[in-house]
Formats: sequence, structure tokens, C-alpha cells
Amino acid sequence: MKEITNPKEVIEKRIAETMGFPKYAKIIKELHNVKIKEDCLWQKNFNAFYRVRRNKDWQKIYYGIFEREKNNKPSFELILREIYDKTGNIEASFVSKMISTIDESLPIWDQYVLSNLGLKLIGKTKEEKLENAICVYNKIKAWYDEFVSSEQGKNCIEEFDKVMPKYAWFSPIKKIDFFLWSMR
Repeated sequence: MKEITNPKEVIEKRIAETMGFPKYAKIIKELHNVKIKEDCLWQKNFNAFYRVRRNKDWQKIYYGIFEREKNNKPSFELILREIYDKTGNIEASFVSKMISTIDESLPIWDQYVLSNLGLKLIGKTKEEKLENAICVYNKIKAWYDEFVSSEQGKNCIEEFDKVMPKYAWFSPIKKIDFFLWSMR
């Protein structure tokens, strides 16, 4: 039988793998070392981690914008509108995942974040939904800003760092993302 020499390390590794931390870390660490719009392996990893299930034409547009913006301060609103203009889709979740990969101080939008924050995309027309998506994302950002500096937020971040020391380098926002994503 194999000897368990460091149970804490075994637990940390298992949690990290279950939560996808190694995949996320790889995406972040390689971001500025690849040509996103050409690197099929990086795209495949991003697609797997964030569950991107869109066709090649959509991905060509998305990863072209991603490549163009990766060294900038991305704007959720401008990228959301550009993708909408080019595809006809309101891709709030995928835009947030793009910009939060580029700027780790920005939160993601996903169904669990929306649910846990009591937010919802509304609107009868695509234009109304587009405008509402911008408002909803601003509410998500405001919530994160407030929560991260709160006592509860600081406690969550501190606990994350204790349990997951190899991933303590993740941004405070990403640590909270993982908490919200896990609360189902």
C-alpha cells in the first residue's frame, strides 16, 4: 500500500482538480505567450474549461476579438456590442469570461453567479436584453467590489488561501468566482 505522507496536499490536489484550478492556471499563464486566434490547443483548453459550445464561425470572431484585446483594458459593453453586431447573439457570459481572463480583477457572469446574486437577464427584444445585460454586469461588478472588501469576503479569501496555498496567487475576484460557482 502507498503511504500517505501529506494528507493536506492530497486534499488540496483533489479539490484543485475537481474545481478545474490547473486548467484555469494554464489558461492564465499561457494567455500572453500564444496567438489566441491561431492557437487551437489554447482555444480547446479555454473551450473545455468554460464550456464554449459554439460553431467555428462564432469562435473565429470571438478569438479574433480576444487576441486583439488581450493586451488592453477590455470593456464588457464594447465587446458585448461588437459580438452582438457580428453574430446577432447576446453573449454576456462568454464576454465576461474573455475579459476576466484578460483582467483578473473582473468577475465572470454565469448561471450560478446570477442565481446566487439574485440577478436575471430581462427584456422582450434583443436590444432590451443587450441593454439589460450591461446593467446586470455592472451590478455583478458592484457586488464583487463590495463583497471582496467586506469582512465575509476577506474571510472567504483567507480560507481559500489556507486550503489552496498553491493557488493563492489567483485574484481575489477569481477566488470569489469559485465560491459562487460552487454554491448550487
